[in-house]
Amino acid sequence: MAPRPRRGGSGAGSFLLVIGCLAVLGATFTLGVMAGRHWPSFPFAGKEPVAKAARERDRDRSARAPEPTPTLTFYHELTAPLAAPPPAKPPKPARAEKAEPAKLDASKPEPVKPESQFTVQVGAYKAREPAETLRARLAAQGHDAYVVVADEPGGVRFRVRVGAFATREAAQVVAARIAGDRTLSAFVTAR
Repeated sequence: MAPRPRRGGSGAGSFLLVIGCLAVLGATFTLGVMAGRHWPSFPFAGKEPVAKAARERDRDRSARAPEPTPTLTFYHELTAPLAAPPPAKPPKPARAEKAEPAKLDASKPEPVKPESQFTVQVGAYKAREPAETLRARLAAQGHDAYVVVADEPGGVRFRVRVGAFATREAAQVVAARIAGDRTLSAFVTAR
């Protein structure tokens, strides 16, 4: 019987193959680094006008003043209204029925009168935008909301108020209804 050749061998051939691959990769990397450092200094015929034009364009860009960027702040983004306030509802036409004497109903406040002394204040802000947003929200809920500008020693305040009432009790009914929303606090104040 003839001797069988060995299959596994020593691993010398594999080792030399790996070393050869690493040598080729290392030489390629080194040549790439050297070419990258010296590339701009290689003279090329016909390419100089393009490079000169690019340098002049870059010089012109740096000479111009930078364009102003819009000023955006987190506060303006946060307080900006999400949508326009709903359109005002037209007044309902009056009925031509028998007029009854007016009664003080605890669920509905009295209408605005010139001699009104009390109102309900819902909020006060240093800027008009959040005050107008709250006014629009209250108007959408059916309240007679408005903004009063007050000049105080600490600066201007934009107060959001609802209605005008002849009695404190009528104003307190509306304040309780608004405070029932749980996101707003309201209190009765003199006009």
